[in-house]
Amino acid sequence: MSTQTQTLTDQLLKMMTVQYGAPEDITAGTSFDALDLDSLVIVEVAVALTGRYGVDVTEEELHEAGDIAGTVALLEAKGVRA
Repeated sequence: MSTQTQTLTDQLLKMMTVQYGAPEDITAGTSFDALDLDSLVIVEVAVALTGRYGVDVTEEELHEAGDIAGTVALLEAKGVRA
């Protein structure tokens, strides 16, 4: 894993635990379903990522990403650099 990918991963893990109450022991592979995030929270995460990284992220894209690792890949594909 590149340093950039690790930094984005760390940023997203922290965001999920601090802002959305995810357990401290989640990993990049913990699925959003396992976190029991409802659709409103997924929308909030999409809006937060759009604002933080300046790229459009939709609820559908987050569902497809499935977890933090998938979300990092999505952000990197959209040109986000940590």
